[in-house]
Amino acid sequence: MSGRRPLTRSHLTALGVNAVVGSSIFLFPGLLAGMLGPASIAAFFLTALLLSPVALCFAEAASSRDRAGGPGLYAQQAFGPTAGFAIGWLCWIVEIVSWAAIAAGLSAYAVPFWPALGSPWAAKIVAAAAVAGFAGLNLLGARPGARAAVVLAAAKLLPLVALALAGLPRLAAASWRPFAPHGWSPLPGACFLAYFAFQGFEVVPVPAGEAQAPERDAPFAVLASLGGAAVLYMLVQAAALASVPGLAASTTPLSDAGRALFGPAGGALIAAGALLSMLGFLAGCALGGPRYLVALAEEGHLPAVLARPSGRGGAPRAAILLTAAAALAGALTLDFERLVDFGNVVIGAQYAATCAAVLADRRRGRASAFRAPGGAALPLLGIAATATLSAQGGWARAAAAAACLGAGFLLRAGARRLT
Repeated sequence: MSGRRPLTRSHLTALGVNAVVGSSIFLFPGLLAGMLGPASIAAFFLTALLLSPVALCFAEAASSRDRAGGPGLYAQQAFGPTAGFAIGWLCWIVEIVSWAAIAAGLSAYAVPFWPALGSPWAAKIVAAAAVAGFAGLNLLGARPGARAAVVLAAAKLLPLVALALAGLPRLAAASWRPFAPHGWSPLPGACFLAYFAFQGFEVVPVPAGEAQAPERDAPFAVLASLGGAAVLYMLVQAAALASVPGLAASTTPLSDAGRALFGPAGGALIAAGALLSMLGFLAGCALGGPRYLVALAEEGHLPAVLARPSGRGGAPRAAILLTAAAALAGALTLDFERLVDFGNVVIGAQYAATCAAVLADRRRGRASAFRAPGGAALPLLGIAATATLSAQGGWARAAAAAACLGAGFLLRAGARRLT
């Protein structure tokens, strides 16, 4: 990338918050309540606890580098170019799949405000506009895209915070009995669901090469994204449990909670919050996704044009256009439930690779501005936690991830023959 470094700590943190707090928090409270009842709060807590060693490893890995790349860069520097490409490619796959899926579902949240958007063709037009709009914004450079992420992060958090604060006074002992009506056997499945809701903090180091102080700001943003999301999710789940007696049967749990707490306008407020959340998620994908291609191109895995800055803003135009095209193609075919399962399995490879890379960095004496506590035990705990969570997805999803990885290696080989 060029010598310009336009991103600040607030930009990186907003990118992480947008990536973590996505549309899932508007959909999952009812599903989790159906699995565990009031104990569903424990699923959020336990999942965040399991992921905390992973987040600390990401913070340490990010603090020792001053360039874009994220998990792909860490794997390459620790285990060689083949591992680096594999992880970097999977990172990009997750970003385009997520971008496509959320864009495809955007119109559903807009229907209460504009019923005409309920038709299939309208949904396709909205998805195309969402992909093209954020891609165009990021073609102007990293700062405009990051500013959009900051604004949308603040806007989408307001209704969630308001819901949490308004619902807490309704908490009563009766709301927690029975605490786990179906026992604790659904806990692994509930944690697998919550696992998806916490994903996103790993994108923070990707544009680190465009940050003003990456060694200091990237670790802060990683930890703030995961920790802040954990607190918010638990508060929102508690508020929903307290305000919606039939939460487990609700398909729009937070809209129902908004109506119960604020009256008829409450449902509309939460629906607007869902729209902002999805737009914020799309802003994060549009900013972070192309940077995976930049990193792969800088390492020689893909054509150098993908890493070439263009225009006054220095944006990687080719990488942005390719990522947007892939997301647009996928927006017509993907559904949210398959994304959850597939994303959880693919993300697991990235998390485990980063934890293993931290172990390798320490053995080689690599300097880092942030040192995670716990010695070698912490990365090993991160690997074990990731394997435990991702294993809930089953072999079919693992096979699909392997197929995507194989396609990436075919493209890599083809690109190398042309250079």
